[in-house]
Amino acid sequence: MDSIRKALRLLTPRERRRLIPLLAGIVIMGILQVAGIGSFAPFVAVVADPSIVETQPILNRIYTELGFDSHFAFLVFLGAGAFAVMLFDAAFRILVTYGLHRYAGNRRYMMGLRLFRQYLYQPYGYFLDHNTSELSKNLLSEVDQVINGVVKPALHIFAELFSAAAILVFLLVVNPYVALASAVVFGAIYAALTFGIRPLVRHYGKEVREANRLRYKSSSEAFGAIKDVKILGKEPAFARKYGEGAKRFAKTQAAKRMLSTLPVKIMKPLSMGFAIALILVLLAVYGSVVEALPLVAIYALAVQRLMPHLRGLFRHGTTIRYYSHTVDSLYNDMTSTPPPPAEKDRKLAERAVERMPFRSTVELRGVSFAYPTSPAPVLDTINLLIEKNTTVGFVGTTGCGKTTLVDVIMCLLEPSAGEILVDGAPIAEVGRWQRNFGYVPQHIYLSDDSVAANIAFGIPEELRDQGAVEKAARVANLHDFVVGELPDGYQTTVGERGIRFSGGQRQRVGIARALYHDPDILVMDEATSALDTVTEDAVMDAIHNLMHTKTIILIAHRITTVRECDKICMLERGRMVAEGDYSTLLAENETFRSLAKV
Repeated sequence: MDSIRKALRLLTPRERRRLIPLLAGIVIMGILQVAGIGSFAPFVAVVADPSIVETQPILNRIYTELGFDSHFAFLVFLGAGAFAVMLFDAAFRILVTYGLHRYAGNRRYMMGLRLFRQYLYQPYGYFLDHNTSELSKNLLSEVDQVINGVVKPALHIFAELFSAAAILVFLLVVNPYVALASAVVFGAIYAALTFGIRPLVRHYGKEVREANRLRYKSSSEAFGAIKDVKILGKEPAFARKYGEGAKRFAKTQAAKRMLSTLPVKIMKPLSMGFAIALILVLLAVYGSVVEALPLVAIYALAVQRLMPHLRGLFRHGTTIRYYSHTVDSLYNDMTSTPPPPAEKDRKLAERAVERMPFRSTVELRGVSFAYPTSPAPVLDTINLLIEKNTTVGFVGTTGCGKTTLVDVIMCLLEPSAGEILVDGAPIAEVGRWQRNFGYVPQHIYLSDDSVAANIAFGIPEELRDQGAVEKAARVANLHDFVVGELPDGYQTTVGERGIRFSGGQRQRVGIARALYHDPDILVMDEATSALDTVTEDAVMDAIHNLMHTKTIILIAHRITTVRECDKICMLERGRMVAEGDYSTLLAENETFRSLAKV
């Protein structure tokens, strides 16, 4: 029940309201099933003793008022009526089953979309602490498991439970002693099976989550670093790692199926034994086959209808327990993280494309930053002034805090202490401030799409500005390559993660992407480190052409990259240890000279 409650809480109020007609259909379905069983009783009674038409008041009234003059004709009428009720029951069952599957399918779509948006709108720091393959697994696998393993089985349990209860109530009306005996026998069997295998089911449910995580993680790592895998010959290692997870997954799935079918194998012979005992008891009580036959037929049909419901209760209950760890994980993700903006707020945000004004300066006053998992600060009391349309370079050894400092300036990370001022005022709207930036990372992600789509990243084709695409490509020294060497020009597909492009070409696509929106501030996070000297010089010439028309922040791998900067800031262990232009630092700072290898 805890898993069912959590799954229901993952639904919106509107989605829970849509359950009402579905549950009403399930109730009607149970009533129709009992009606089908009940309609069979008069037919069997007349077959056993045609003279009952004269002695049974209800049958006699129907026989008389409908003008029958033959017991056989009346028998045909009763048989046709019973068949019609059962046919209608089957048709209605199909309709309700379709509604159930459609509801589950729509919830799978909506829950997956909500979870994707939940992840997508988390702050940048969230992704530093979470493995993306784990997030992908939750989206692509565990949402399905929650729907198919908890939501759908919960609806099925309601249907099976109501139908089974309706049949038992019907039997209670017909013969309370036999009905109570049936409930006690089958209830005891069900309880023994349920409590007997519950620990195994929960154990294998926990196992399947871990096995699935290993499968996603190993495949994501192998395909994400396929060049390294090939060069180093690590195919066997990754295949073995994936195989371990796949083997555990297969083992737990096999165990789950065995445990789910256990009641069928156990309850089938037990129900047959109970049916034989029931027939013998009824024959002993009524003394003759003719008198006992109608009741035997009703109970035989009722038990035949009851058994699938009992098996279904067990199977669906087992499935929910099996996926209880999955629903716990998804529930925690969707309730412990800040929710994404509401639909109306998201649409407003999409329309509000204007940037926050940036007229003169960006100032950092006493800014410090520490990751939650790190005892030491990554940035320690940074004071910095960046003037508009100047070029600022950050240099220092690996791990000195250069990239973290830029992430703080772009408000991807929130300072632990200190403040950031733009034109002398605190940043009021982070989203609007971030629209001022064009960012070029060291490693460019390219989607398996056209060159134009990768430059105008995230913009639908119908809204894409081809002129802006080509302008950005020219500045990045990419245009001549695209139109001169690619078969379809800007419509050429770059391949997954840009596998068909060289490192330098991918980097230039990234630079063009950063320039597409004509940002006020261009950040290059060691963006030329993967380029050869000639290509880097060409790119830097383009960047130099932008100097004093844009604010440019360079994180340098090679000191020569920042030679033309108006200001160079040198960091060491998260502190600003020197500041000045290239010639000043070269003359006055020994550490800078060693980095410049002069």
